[in-house]
Parts: sequence; structure tokens; C-alpha cells
Amino acid sequence: MSEALLDPEEMEAIQSAIRETAPRRSGSAMTPTSEPTRLALIADDRVADAARPILLALATRWTRIAQRSLRSHVPGRWQLDVVGAEIIDGSTAKDELRGGYVSATSTELVVAVQGEVVDVCAAHRIGASIEAAATPAGSSQKPTSATALRLFEHAGRAIVESWTAAWREAFDKACAPTGDLSVVSRLIDARTVVRVAMTLSGSVSGRICCYSRPEALIARPVELAAIKANAARIANALCNVPVELVAELGTLSLPLSALRRLDSTTTHTLPQFLDSHVPVFCGGVLKAWAKPVVCRGVLAIQIVSIVHDQGSKS
Repeated sequence: MSEALLDPEEMEAIQSAIRETAPRRSGSAMTPTSEPTRLALIADDRVADAARPILLALATRWTRIAQRSLRSHVPGRWQLDVVGAEIIDGSTAKDELRGGYVSATSTELVVAVQGEVVDVCAAHRIGASIEAAATPAGSSQKPTSATALRLFEHAGRAIVESWTAAWREAFDKACAPTGDLSVVSRLIDARTVVRVAMTLSGSVSGRICCYSRPEALIARPVELAAIKANAARIANALCNVPVELVAELGTLSLPLSALRRLDSTTTHTLPQFLDSHVPVFCGGVLKAWAKPVVCRGVLAIQIVSIVHDQGSKS
């Protein structure tokens, strides 16, 4: 075989052939037509996966209510947008709740507000300059002070009350703000937490998140009681199940040419003798060895040995 490299014309011909046989695409990139679904492996994951769209729909309903109720508390021209809902763990929620305004509802929703909006609302409350409270473009977000959090309390209460209004509209159930810190404790101790995030954009920026344990949004499936099986009853039930036994009297290997010449008068000698033991199979598994016998004028087998002592000898 020649060791010479392909010349440019041969290379171009090969590449052209590859391009012609490659599958054609209608666009520059294939866009998936459906959102991939998470594989829920355990009960907690299944409940959380079912609760995520419920909290997302609740947040969408809340943004419509909040646009009206927050106009007197948050100055400037701004808008609220739902970013999305995710499933996290309690320790992640604990880290995210630090440094912001945190409150809860009687239905165990935990609401957190962070970012520039806290300082802007605090400055607006005391009549200070909004521009002084705003974070300059390109600078890092400064930590929210304890004073700003106290002044934000009035706006924060309005945010939580709008969440309770959205809950009552969605579920037709009572919901009220609560100062019970045990709601937050149960949230951060939970293995799975559903979080929905909203952003403020425009003249005021910030982030509003709502956290909930999945079972607060959707009922957990009832666990079936575990009943220990009775081994004797199972054995008795299985004794009445019919099984198929196959006694292999002999096997023969033939070439394809001999198979084509088969007819009704063809005779082939088996490799076993008349008194040779034959295998007995059940479901393709060797269970016993037997010998051919004639019983009351019909061909039968007599079990000689059981494989691995399964069962009793006859």
C-alpha cells in the first residue's frame, strides 16, 4: 500500500461525499421541543417535583397583586418578573436567607427580600434621597444594614400580605402573616425545599424569593403499610403453579447441507445409549438427571438425581 498522502483533489472529493451524506438540519441549531423532566427517584423528590409548578403558578399570581400593592412603598418605575422555580435543600436555603429581610406566613411560606430595593424603600420611608440609597452602576452590592432592615419592615409587611392574598385566591384557604420563627427553622431543616425567585428591574433592582416545604403545597402520598409475608403460605401457593419440564433425550448437530436433504425416511443415530441419563430442564435451567423408561406402554423418565439437591428424590 502506498504511503503517499492524498492530493488536494482527492481530499476535496472525500469531504464533498461526507457533506452530501450528512443529515441536513433546518436551522443552525436544533431546539428541543419539550422541557426535560427530572427523574424522581424517591418519594421526597416526587413530591417536590409536583410542588414546583404549583409554587411557580402562585408566584405568577403574586406578581400581579404586588404590582399594585407595592407602588406606594417602592418608588420609581420598576417591574417584577418571575425567574423560575427550583428544588434545593434546607442548608442552601439557610445560606440564601442571610443578610436580607425574612418573614413567613401561616401556610409556611418563607419570603426573603434582598438587594438594593431594601435600602431604597428604607430611604423612601424617611424621605431621604433615593439616588443616595441606590447602588452605583458597576459597584458591588453593599451589605444591608440593620437600620435599613427595620425601616423596610413596613414594605416587607406589604409584600408578605400580598403573598397571603395570592394564596387565598389560588387555594381558597385562609393565610396570614406570622412572626413564628419555627416556620423558618422547619424550612432550613428540611431535606428538600422548593424556591421561586423574582427580580425587580428598572429604577430599582432587587431579588424576592419565596421558599416552601413541598408538603405545604401538595399532600404527601400515603405510605402503604409493610406486611411481613408468610413464607409457608407463599410456598403453598407456589406449589399449585404449573411449570413445564423438558427432558432432553438427545441432541444432534447437522451441517446445513444435511438439513436440506432431510426427508421422512432419514434416520440419524443419537450419541446417547438407551440407558444413558438425560437432563431435565425447567425454564431453561438444569434441575435433574433422569433415565428413559417405559411405563404402562408409554415412554417416560425416572428421576435419578436432583441438581444441587433441589427437591426430593423420587
